[in-house]
Amino acid sequence: IVYGVARVVLSTSRGTWEYLLSYTPAILEGLAYDYLRVFVIAAVSFAFALLVGYALAFHRRAEGVAMPVLQAYSAFPPPAYFPLLFAATYAATYRVLGGFGNEVYVMFLGFVSTFYYVFYSYWMGLKAMPVEVVELVRNLRMGFFKALFRVYVPSTLPYIVTGLTSTIDSAWGGLMIGEYWPSIYGGRDLEVTHGILKILDVATAQGNMALASWASFLFAIFVVAFAMGFTRHLMDVSRRKYVIE
Repeated sequence: IVYGVARVVLSTSRGTWEYLLSYTPAILEGLAYDYLRVFVIAAVSFAFALLVGYALAFHRRAEGVAMPVLQAYSAFPPPAYFPLLFAATYAATYRVLGGFGNEVYVMFLGFVSTFYYVFYSYWMGLKAMPVEVVELVRNLRMGFFKALFRVYVPSTLPYIVTGLTSTIDSAWGGLMIGEYWPSIYGGRDLEVTHGILKILDVATAQGNMALASWASFLFAIFVVAFAMGFTRHLMDVSRRKYVIE
């Protein structure tokens, strides 16, 4: 690996390195925008999981109907139907939101591509809870939010962290598709103004492999650092302190 890296660095011309370094601030700015999008997607997915997962876990009749539907939906790739959704809504969306409509579409694509990871994890955590705990909550007549944040969320935190990790890691795929989608419908393009994944998409489409490789390298550094510094730590804490025994 060291030899390969050294060979690539030494074989790259000085002019190319100057170009890549001059583009680095724009790449880091795009990375910041994308992390903000990912956190919004993760927060909305988490809220959806808390409310809908709770409702289905403790209502068997609704669960029997909704879970097969959600499982079938999550198995269907969003890029296959998203252009149809865009075609049906873009006129009203852009009339109301203007240019911000692109952001809404991109984050919605990221949401529908990944929300089910944390949803299924939280739902399975609730289903795995001891029956005695659920009965105790009911006997104490805890309110919804009190029971949610004092019992259900802490007791299922290992499941939640696992699901959120998958949601965050997979949201990048939805952003990769949505941030630069030329001719998504009727000659219209779906494109954001800032984003590292847009830079990757455009550079790849233009054959600028040097820029695409450099952006990918910087992106990988931050993703690995986030996984080791945040996700791993949170998983360790949840396993030590938030397990029902």
